[in-house]
Amino acid sequence: MTASTLPPHEQSDTPGNTESSSHTRPEWWDHHRPITSDEYSDMALMLGALSILTFWMFGLGILLGAAAIGTALAARRPDTPGHDPGDSNAGIVGILAGIAGIAFGIVFLTAALPHL
Repeated sequence: MTASTLPPHEQSDTPGNTESSSHTRPEWWDHHRPITSDEYSDMALMLGALSILTFWMFGLGILLGAAAIGTALAARRPDTPGHDPGDSNAGIVGILAGIAGIAFGIVFLTAALPHL
């Protein structure tokens, strides 16, 4: 295969080299890498925020709040990769947001169910 038939992103910088260069995947593409404590904390915060936003959807906010609490507790486990023993704030916001989403969802369900 000559360099002229290769797509532009696979062409080598040196004109004498006709072999395709090895393609390396980006670092975030590694699916075998364990999820770190910071990523669990971010997931918990996102799930907690979604639980607060969806409290009115008849139980979806409660489920998302429970998922937020679960991922926040996974972030706080000492055997999670990247866990810093001195960081006591890991996942706290996710736990609080999950509890708020569950509480709002329960209040909404108790107010809405008698009228259905």
